[in-house]
Amino acid sequence: MAGIDIQAIQDAKDAINEDKVPHAEYMRVVVNGATFLVTVDAVSSVVRPSVITPVPMAPDHLIGVANVKGQVFCIIDAGKILKIAAPIQEKTPQTRFLLLRHDRVHLGLWVESIAELYSVPLLGVPVDSGDKFTMGSIKIKQEKLSIMRVNALFD
Repeated sequence: MAGIDIQAIQDAKDAINEDKVPHAEYMRVVVNGATFLVTVDAVSSVVRPSVITPVPMAPDHLIGVANVKGQVFCIIDAGKILKIAAPIQEKTPQTRFLLLRHDRVHLGLWVESIAELYSVPLLGVPVDSGDKFTMGSIKIKQEKLSIMRVNALFD
């Protein structure tokens, strides 16, 4: 009769429990040349840019409005809100609209590219940086990336 390998059972239990550690999902985006992480939960969809109609006398961060699948979205230059010195980049094949989740407002961000998706254990996510537009930063692959506080863009 073969003996029971208690250590193998414990290792299997530990592996199962590691998979149950809550994670936060982030996407790496480039806004006006600056790289940020945006929580996937804040994004309803990512679409290729469509025609943008300028809005007269709108705030300078509002690029215009766009009809996306029958819904009118305000497309903003988040770089102006975040006070990034670099101007918005011209449309390229990598340019996308990040359509954000909100109860009342249809808002989209102009992003130059979406690079990667990351799953980060919640224990590694900063609680608050004290900054209005960022929640803190995470070091991923030797690079320190700021987490954009998406809800602050609606204020």
